Amino acid sequence: VGKAVVHLAKWLGYRVAVSDDRAEFCTPVSTPGADAYYPVKMDELPQHFTIDKRTILILTTRGSAIDAAGLSPLLDSAQRAAYIGIIGSKRRWATTVKALKEKGVSDEKIAKVHSPMGLELQAETPEEIAVSIMAEVMMVKDKGTGKSMKSSEK
Repeated sequence: VGKAVVHLAKWLGYRVAVSDDRAEFCTPVSTPGADAYYPVKMDELPQHFTIDKRTILILTTRGSAIDAAGLSPLLDSAQRAAYIGIIGSKRRWATTVKALKEKGVSDEKIAKVHSPMGLELQAETPEEIAVSIMAEVMMVKDKGTGKSMKSSEK
């Protein structure tokens, strides 16, 4: 899904940075098309680039343990971000929220996160999931409604 998001986000005109704490997955060979690569842990990201009101953070991480460990420090900087989303199920997000609260992360910071992220499109493939995610990003960023543009019939 991360690779599909990178591809679609670039196609949509976004500047894209990829990060993974596993260096072998954070290269132009493993994830082509990004503008920058940060082979660091999630909690170290704010040290590598500025997060501001134009920043979109799409976290396609590999599990709740990674989210819980890295998200707390990231949320301190990410409060200014236009969008922050984390992939996963509702159950996974509930597990992450519990761990974040145990670390003292405020409800206000947690509420900023879109998780599960994306619009409900019944997406199944990585590419469809990327469309769902980027559609939500655009909706939130541009203050769209997410409703169908088809006019109602009278």
